[in-house]
Amino acid sequence: MPGLGIIIVGTAILVLLGWGCRGFFVNPDVHLALRVVVGAIGVGVLIIVIRVVKDRLARMKAAKFKEVKK
Repeated sequence: MPGLGIIIVGTAILVLLGWGCRGFFVNPDVHLALRVVVGAIGVGVLIIVIRVVKDRLARMKAAKFKEVKK
């Protein structure tokens, strides 16, 4: 169940970030290319964070049985 908690917290953070950045992305004074670049950077950072969390959870599951003697 820890994965569910991470998903809920991650979704809440994404919603808050999206709501906060809404003014930037709908502002007609900001050039379209700048909005696209900022959006691409945001998506890239999001993908990196998701991969790190996923890798950390996988390592935690594997490390649980490390001390068990066969």
